[in-house]
Amino acid sequence: MGKGTRKTAAKSRTKGRSPARPRSISVTDPEWQEVEQFAARRGFGSTSDGARQLLRSGLRTEQLIEEYTAASAWQLAEAWTDAQAIAGGDRAVGNWDRIAEAAEQARARIRERAAAQRAVRAGI
Repeated sequence: MGKGTRKTAAKSRTKGRSPARPRSISVTDPEWQEVEQFAARRGFGSTSDGARQLLRSGLRTEQLIEEYTAASAWQLAEAWTDAQAIAGGDRAVGNWDRIAEAAEQARARIRERAAAQRAVRAGI
């Protein structure tokens, strides 16, 4: 019999690989020191464990901010629709002074939440 080329099954590139693979990011020394300190305070086995936790936490925080922003926009649109209906006489409500007071309280809460979000983003 002659020698022929033997066909082998192609190996899967992902076979045996962990779902988590090393990644490379640029980080300043002070930022990395913060990650190291965070990992030490939390008792993580390594700085990379701390970095992964901070990544997950940060992503979740950003997701919540996006959800809050969408919900806030929807709520404001609904409130505006209601205010237009009230102004048009389609709905009976209390007096305008109470409405103005409630609107000011709502604006104050919006300002407080926005300030808190800025503080979170700034790392304060």
